[in-house]
Amino acid sequence: MQARKFLTDHNRIFIPLISILYSLLVFTVSIVYAFLLVLIFSIPVIIFLLMHFFGMYKFRPRLFGGLVILIVVLMIAAGIYSTYFYDLNGQHSQDIQGTSMGINISPFSGVDKNYNITVTTNYTGSLNSSYLYIYSEGVYNKTVNYSSINHTTKNGITTMYYDTKLPSGLYDVNYTISKNLTITSPGPVNVGRFTFYEFYVFALTYEYIARIGILYVIGIVVAYFIGKNNVLKK
Repeated sequence: MQARKFLTDHNRIFIPLISILYSLLVFTVSIVYAFLLVLIFSIPVIIFLLMHFFGMYKFRPRLFGGLVILIVVLMIAAGIYSTYFYDLNGQHSQDIQGTSMGINISPFSGVDKNYNITVTTNYTGSLNSSYLYIYSEGVYNKTVNYSSINHTTKNGITTMYYDTKLPSGLYDVNYTISKNLTITSPGPVNVGRFTFYEFYVFALTYEYIARIGILYVIGIVVAYFIGKNNVLKK
């Protein structure tokens, strides 16, 4: 009981602290286990339950406190995500229908670099119609045919090398052998760290934070009217 009272008396500290730690745990673990990202929709529930358990019942503290927590989570989660992906080694491989395909981008990130894109495959058929596609939405797209790429074959592995300069932007690269044999890799990231951080702030807001914020507001509004009706009935 004394512990409960202590937590209740200091709820303005413990509610945001526990909520933020839980939220960041979800976002951090989901980097490795993407399917766990669905747990973000438990975040508004956790915030609401903590406020109820720690005695924060008034509507305004719940509303503004919850929204502040979500903003803090957004800022920190964007930092975690952007730092992790900015420092990737740019290696991506995949086995598709028994065909091994890989893309290595070096450097993966950095401003105005000379990017080398290396593609490897053990495909045994003709690669003459295959191609490399580099694109950044609204910024750049280029298709490079196999015949225009430096390539070597050794021990059944074909390796293709392509060097390029790119305009500022966030890129994806794919290599297509046939309709059913395509590998896609993120990168290169031709922007600075802070710009990449801003990208994740907007991306996380659009994809997740705005949605769970709406769920949270709906939840506390419903709880408010249920509580008000119960008072009136008494």
